[in-house]
Amino acid sequence: AILFFDEADTFLFPRKNALRSWEVSFTNEFLTQIENFQGIVVFATNHIEGLDTAALRRFRFKVEFRPLKPEGVVRLYEKLLMPLIPEANALTEEILERLRDIKGLTPGDFATVREKFLFLEPSDITHERLLEALKEEVAYREGEKRISGFMCS
Repeated sequence: AILFFDEADTFLFPRKNALRSWEVSFTNEFLTQIENFQGIVVFATNHIEGLDTAALRRFRFKVEFRPLKPEGVVRLYEKLLMPLIPEANALTEEILERLRDIKGLTPGDFATVREKFLFLEPSDITHERLLEALKEEVAYREGEKRISGFMCS
């Protein structure tokens, strides 16, 4: 069996930061149960620094997914976003260069932008708008833009 825990930092927060005794007990018991589990356990987090150090010691493998390299950025753009654009809008070298210059892009950024643009008419979708949307995704994650109000998914 395989157990997958997303947002592991909510389960394995540092016990030294606990405010109540049950928080320490929860983490202790959780780690004990995981150690006794006869299967594969996978944890995912965007905040590895927010995990209990004892939990980190128990993980045999720690895999970090870093932002895409420029060639990965181009490949995902071609696979996920180019199909949204009318064929008349060719992918020029200038657009490719601007795309490669966007630092910090992840596969999730492309998926989010694709989902946003699926609701638009193809004639309203341009390389310029897609590039701006990708830049905005990186900015949101890096805290450069703050959103007031509600976000819809």
